[in-house]
Amino acid sequence: MLRNSIRLFNIRGIEVGLHYSWLIIFALITWSLSGYLFPDRYPGLSQVEYWLLGGLAAILLFASVLIHELAHSFMARARGLDARSITLFIFGGVSNLGGEAKRPSTEFLVAIVGPLTSFVLAGLSYVVLILLPEVRVELVAGYLVFINLVLGLFNLVPGFPLDGGRVLRAILWTITGNMRRATEWAATVGKFVAYLMFGVAILLFFAEPPDLIGGLWLSAIAWFLHNAASSSVQQLVFESRMRKVRVRDIVRRDDVTVSPETTVAELVDEYLLPRNRRAMPVARDGRLVGMVTVSDITKVPAAERPRVMVGQVMGGRDKLFTVNADARVQDAVELLAEHDFEQLPVLEGDRFVGMVTRADVMRQLQLREALDV
Repeated sequence: MLRNSIRLFNIRGIEVGLHYSWLIIFALITWSLSGYLFPDRYPGLSQVEYWLLGGLAAILLFASVLIHELAHSFMARARGLDARSITLFIFGGVSNLGGEAKRPSTEFLVAIVGPLTSFVLAGLSYVVLILLPEVRVELVAGYLVFINLVLGLFNLVPGFPLDGGRVLRAILWTITGNMRRATEWAATVGKFVAYLMFGVAILLFFAEPPDLIGGLWLSAIAWFLHNAASSSVQQLVFESRMRKVRVRDIVRRDDVTVSPETTVAELVDEYLLPRNRRAMPVARDGRLVGMVTVSDITKVPAAERPRVMVGQVMGGRDKLFTVNADARVQDAVELLAEHDFEQLPVLEGDRFVGMVTRADVMRQLQLREALDV
């Protein structure tokens, strides 16, 4: 799940969350529908009704996005992948699937089911529009027909990592037999699509009259697509090179710890400076109880450090995050990213054996890339 997200509920073991950026787009959609689109299409309703209908349409839009993402997740599970969570955010939604597809057919089915689901939702909305010819229903249902068609068609654009880009990758993967090459080619197409969007956004800026909102929105989508395409290739490289690597293979083995009763002055003079360290694990009776870092120490004035103990300033007193030496490096990286850590203590059983850092992971990746391992 994306950071800065609010967990909403659980659907068949899949956590559904709401990123804070969703609130921005929800407010913008509600405002544009209730203030402009709905009054222009059907004048005569009260302003309160327009706002209620705009809010309802915005909620149903994101319900449609959620159903679109659930279709991906359920298909992924049916094909043997792990579907962990779904996060709704400013650009729509993202499904967190455990690992990559092992076969092109799986990639194709997981990708294509999302746009097909959006088209089905557009069809159902059209049925409601026909069967219930009432102004308020027509406003909301008509909007859902349009927006689900747009959602389905946009996701079929062959720009990785959009659904259409994943369909393209599945086809290229089938042709070449090489997933990495197919990913790189599909990501290149994704970047090209992003550049086209940037070009259209510039045209909107300089049109007569200029469409500033449309240009800014298209620019934001293009920026997101370009970054997502680049990061997807990097993620694939990481997973292919580091899939079999365990934390014990790269951990810096150094089981030296300090006790909570050590003063901050002793910590600085006897451990950090001589060892050129920015952090030290804290243990009591052989059990790891916390971590003390340079940022913890800088909160203590230099004159008070001889009197302040490490246990008073260390982090991890509420919950200490560790990783087992037998865990995959990928699991350690996910934990580092989720909590924005630079390093993690590594345990063998209950025994502290050393630290694993982001830098250690990157050095191992770069070495494996250079050696083609």
